Amino acid sequence: MRRLAFAAGGFSAAIFMANYILPARLLPWLALLCAAAALGLGFMRRKWLRAFVITLAALAVGFVWFGGTYLAKALPAKALDGETAELEGVVLTYSAEYDGYCRYEMRLRLPDGGVTRAVVYDRSGAAIYAEPGWRLRISAYCRAADTRYGEDYDYYNSNGIFLVASVKTPPEVISAQRSAWLSLGQDISRSVCAEIERIFQRDAAAFMKSLLIGSREELYEDAGAYMAMGRAGITHIVAISGMHVAFLISILQLALGKSRRSSVLCIIAVWVFVAATGASQSAVRAGVMQSMLLIAPIFGRENDPPTSLMTALAILLAANPYSAASVSLQLSFGAVAGLMLFSEKLSALLMPDVPRGTLRRIIRWPVNVAASSLSVMALTVPLAAWHFGYIAIMSPIANVMCLWAVSACFCGGYIACLAGIVFAPAGAALAWLTSLLARYVLWVARLIGGIPFAALYTDDVMNVIWIVLAYALLIIAAVSKLPRWAKISLPGGLAVLSLALLLCVNAQSMRVGAGVITVLDVGQGQCISVISGDKTVLIDCGGIYSLDNAGETAGSYLLSRGRKRVDVLLLTHLHADHVNGVPRLLELVDVGEIIIPDAVTDEDGMLDEIVSAAESHGTALRRLDSDELFSVGNIELNLFAPSEKGDLNERCMMMRVSIGAFDMIVTGDAPQAAERELIESHELPDAELLIAGHHGSKYSSSGELLSAAGAEAAVISVGYNSYGHPTNETLERLRAYGYNVYRTDLNGNVEIRLPCLLYTSPSPRD
Repeated sequence: MRRLAFAAGGFSAAIFMANYILPARLLPWLALLCAAAALGLGFMRRKWLRAFVITLAALAVGFVWFGGTYLAKALPAKALDGETAELEGVVLTYSAEYDGYCRYEMRLRLPDGGVTRAVVYDRSGAAIYAEPGWRLRISAYCRAADTRYGEDYDYYNSNGIFLVASVKTPPEVISAQRSAWLSLGQDISRSVCAEIERIFQRDAAAFMKSLLIGSREELYEDAGAYMAMGRAGITHIVAISGMHVAFLISILQLALGKSRRSSVLCIIAVWVFVAATGASQSAVRAGVMQSMLLIAPIFGRENDPPTSLMTALAILLAANPYSAASVSLQLSFGAVAGLMLFSEKLSALLMPDVPRGTLRRIIRWPVNVAASSLSVMALTVPLAAWHFGYIAIMSPIANVMCLWAVSACFCGGYIACLAGIVFAPAGAALAWLTSLLARYVLWVARLIGGIPFAALYTDDVMNVIWIVLAYALLIIAAVSKLPRWAKISLPGGLAVLSLALLLCVNAQSMRVGAGVITVLDVGQGQCISVISGDKTVLIDCGGIYSLDNAGETAGSYLLSRGRKRVDVLLLTHLHADHVNGVPRLLELVDVGEIIIPDAVTDEDGMLDEIVSAAESHGTALRRLDSDELFSVGNIELNLFAPSEKGDLNERCMMMRVSIGAFDMIVTGDAPQAAERELIESHELPDAELLIAGHHGSKYSSSGELLSAAGAEAAVISVGYNSYGHPTNETLERLRAYGYNVYRTDLNGNVEIRLPCLLYTSPSPRD
């Protein structure tokens, strides 16, 4: 069995290196090198070298396997990038309808004769009723699926999708014959979904759909609940994973015992469950993982969890080498590996010296849950910090409070659905009871997630240093010969004390000097944070063509610096790239007042959403119809009502923001005509900072404004876009007037600490 572990480990290591480190052109040479080394060591015929020989040979196979997949699937898709092509293929999924388009997946035959899986965005609406098995011919604009908004994007590739096709004209239906085999899992999933909607009340149905079949669309819509679960560290409970399958296996083994027959039945039940979830990639991964852990007893072999886990990983990577980049795969295997390595030892370490009996049995359960939660976090925290930009430090507490209810919800939900099919009143009664548990889990999420420092964000380098320090303390304690109480209390106590100190330092750092102004990197959009003393003002909160929501970006920035409240949120106008992050922001921090310009157009349809979010959070919303001057602590705000010059869509609230002698001018997307009117009708003092208008468009930042402002620096809030922002004309004009130019697309967050000089924070794209 250990030989299998070395083979699977070597193969998996090669796939991960090819995904993250090695360029494709080097893979053949590395494969030859590893094969030659394995052959040379093999001729030496030393038993102790056997593991090295197996690992090197597996590395060679892994490099070749990834290279072959790249040549067969990824490279042909890249060849179509930016091209419009006539393609033919089979529909693999039911069409999902969205606002103005539908989405489905196809297996397409490429012009070079190859075949690839593609996601199709169809704005014609003609394929809305397409079913799995239909054969279509489409004319589509194609792009490789490994980039999005100008950034590397591995979600599609990790799920076996290598091409994104955008269809503008109605597809031609070659054959409308439905495939029962392709649709089987999806049909089961849709039936379960329909039963959940029928027997569960609306407030619990979204949670139950996510828990039972992995359908999270409705849970995403409840941004408050979903973000609270993330900050509490329990989002994993509604992501189809090995945990759900473990619940199922535990129930069956409790009823059937542990035997060869029960292992067979458990494997069958696992794959029935996978089918019930629609055979999604995450469900299939969980099924493979747990099946490998169950298969040894069937063949009369001793179960070796590390070998089973490594073999399951190798099987999944062989099916799709690009799945190594899947966040859910990494977290799933990290969680299971953590449980294998640390769970039993931590349980023994945390279990108090209590005599055997009822009290010990009562204590054992929360201790085991806490140990399991900490074991899972041991390997998943670094992954979560890397992929999501934060870690949920309250996760062990939330898991102790929730996991028992989640397992009961999982079991009760399926029992309720089955009962509802047989006898509707019984299903409704069980659903009502299960809903109580679902509401309890959501209540815990909001309770824990609402704690100001429930999550630690990694956009602050000091937080990253604390994470490294905490791990170092735990490792030192683990390898030391300290008594049991010291192994628990010393690293835990030092970690908590250092965290408390860190949070105080972070919060205090924003109070040093007159204030801190930060132009946040929100992609193609704008969001400016102004902090002075205990007061916080935010100007705009939106961004498009970005993988991150501007509200989450702004919220995480403020929370990581000890800011739970925004006193005033100023919205220059209602375009999505300036306001679409507002609802999400309100879920993360308290906002006292929102000010928007009066009589401004709402062509992006954002106003109703903002008004609804403000009402639900008790945030005052006020319209500005005339110039206004007021202060928020030390922050002086001189707001200028929108000019009537220019197009209706360009009428923006402009403003001068002052902290002491420091002045900043913000014009939103106002055109040059509105800038000239501002100069003519108002006396602007010399400013220190100008936020370049309209993301660097040539139609803003006029010479008259640049001359009147007389600032030393200009910041352009800009990201990936198709408009050509910032234009060379604007950049040259700024330089001609002596401005030092900073750009969020190049510099990341641009932060000014008063009275310090302007500097830029490190950007992941630098």
